[in-house]
Amino acid sequence: MNPPQANPPHTNPPRVIATDLDRTLLRGDGTTSARTRAALDLAMARGAHVIAVTARPVRWLDRLKPCFGRLPHVIASNGAVCYDLAAGAAYDARPFDPATVAKLLADVRAALPGARFALETPHGMVREADYELSPFDQDDADAGRRVVSYEELPAAVAEDPLLKILAADRTRDSAAMFVEALPAVGTLGQLTYSTNRGVLELGPPGVTKASTLAAWCAARDIDVADVVTFGDMPNDVPMLRWAGRSYAVANALDEVKAAASGVTASNDEDGVAQIVEELFHL
Repeated sequence: MNPPQANPPHTNPPRVIATDLDRTLLRGDGTTSARTRAALDLAMARGAHVIAVTARPVRWLDRLKPCFGRLPHVIASNGAVCYDLAAGAAYDARPFDPATVAKLLADVRAALPGARFALETPHGMVREADYELSPFDQDDADAGRRVVSYEELPAAVAEDPLLKILAADRTRDSAAMFVEALPAVGTLGQLTYSTNRGVLELGPPGVTKASTLAAWCAARDIDVADVVTFGDMPNDVPMLRWAGRSYAVANALDEVKAAASGVTASNDEDGVAQIVEELFHL
């Protein structure tokens, strides 16, 4: 087991525990352990808010219910929408300006000619025929059913809030794609990635996990000093840097560990639960 190291001192228990899901809270098999569920449940019983802050889209979120005892709040699509897991309702969407979508797609296609696009809305995915679905999407009966040509993509989401654009070339590394695409994205979107497997994620300009988490907390008079965050990938870096206390899991990228104020054990070793137990003196 990898023990926590170089962690900030634990003083008062936090009011908010905000955690990434894949490879952070969830184990490699996509589940949570009994220890993790118990730690989060007790934190909520003591008055803390638990927020799952994820890149995952709205269409996937109801699958979270078995991963928790008490249901958490959810910030999805890297901050582009909030979701009430108990009610099954999306709220506080922060979508793209429809007028910018065609140019953004064209500029990224020019920078990454081999990439193909999928667009996420609150009601599902729209994709190019050649967009290669991930194993996760292949398990989703509703994912990828709406297939249109590249030219038809902007119109296909014109009547629906566009929350995230995926650019995939599964033969490549996401970090290299990021370097090539960043100048093309410019101010039209927020570029990041949450997997190394040849996929970039574009969100609306200025929208990150941190920006939406900060707004969520401000609306409830929760100070940043009372927020603890957890993550493992570049899309988590803004909220790790923003929070009063933050932890990268041991399996996180080095740049993510550098952005956090502490490092905990891996996702498969209940790293989040270990810290929550310490924070609440369990």
